[in-house]
Amino acid sequence: MEQIKDVLISISGKLLDSPTADMDSVIAEVLDECRDFLGADRLSCLPLDHAIVENWRHHESIGVGIPPVQKHIPASVVLAYRALIEKGEVVCSDDSPALLDLAMQLQQERPLRHILVPISAMGKPWGLMACANFTSTGRFDDDFVHSATLLGNIIASSIARVTHYEQLRRSQQEVAARNRRIIGERERERRNIARDLHDDFSQRLASLGIEMGLAAAVCDDKSRSMIAQCAKGLSEITRDIQQLSRHLHPVVIERVGLHAAIESHVKQVSERSQIAMSIELDRTVVFDDEVSLHIYRIIQESLSNVVKHADASHVDVILRRIKDKKAELLIEDNGVGFSPHGIEMNSPSLGLQSMVERSELIGATMSIESTGVKPGVRISLILVCEEE
Repeated sequence: MEQIKDVLISISGKLLDSPTADMDSVIAEVLDECRDFLGADRLSCLPLDHAIVENWRHHESIGVGIPPVQKHIPASVVLAYRALIEKGEVVCSDDSPALLDLAMQLQQERPLRHILVPISAMGKPWGLMACANFTSTGRFDDDFVHSATLLGNIIASSIARVTHYEQLRRSQQEVAARNRRIIGERERERRNIARDLHDDFSQRLASLGIEMGLAAAVCDDKSRSMIAQCAKGLSEITRDIQQLSRHLHPVVIERVGLHAAIESHVKQVSERSQIAMSIELDRTVVFDDEVSLHIYRIIQESLSNVVKHADASHVDVILRRIKDKKAELLIEDNGVGFSPHGIEMNSPSLGLQSMVERSELIGATMSIESTGVKPGVRISLILVCEEE
């Protein structure tokens, strides 16, 4: 009894103290320890998973010279073992010799003895601990079943933890891929609209301006004054459309680069909003086109939030290298700051959500917090940049 306590403490410590991402190798080590303690030639944990027939995943520990379970288990064998799992009963070849015929289909050698012990994870039936002896002659008695049940329950809970972690990671990857597609499609739509505004509407307005100029040359003074007033309004509309086109798709990034695009945008926002803005850009910090576009969009959204909500008088926009391959984008204002409850990063506004999604797409770490000195807000983005 003391021996099983020692093993339980040992494997529990290993499983609980190990990061979930590294758990596969720890489970393999724990299975080896359990197999040695139980005196079995091969020990396997077989899950009850109705969704999987082909490539039925199992964890096992194998003694020296003992045949492993084949990688691709026939569907008929999986279904047979699954039926035994669902019974929730101990099945031993001493009492059910047909179990040896079933076990032989797992490898090209018939075991001397085989036993299936039901195990649970977090209080629910999980599967079986299957033990097979090919050279050992020891019997699977009640003490063996009791010990296998205790050890198997702990291992099954850890395997379930790994499975949940993998499912969560796949879900996160699927969400990231979906966000990437959505944002990519949004950028393509913006690019098309911007192209239409520039190539179609701007050209048509320019032609209309020329026609108005020709009309002004042949009309009387009173009409000429009215036409001039209309031409001024038309010029303002043309300018606004050009600004909208640039906002929808910042072609300036492609033409002159990210740094010049940031400087141009910050200057325009400062002039329109009458908010003083300082810029500090390390030109040795460079990114590829996709990352540059996301950074530019994050700056756009950040400054838009400042103008709409912050009631700030000054904003700092800083892009600097903090390590050899790491850079920080910092946007800090001296405005009113957060609401009394702060910003919930798990349920932000659409604008902040877009910033968070873009930062995740480029593998960046974003933080949004109060500055501490004043009520303002500091947005920090840490990401990998290209080498000089």
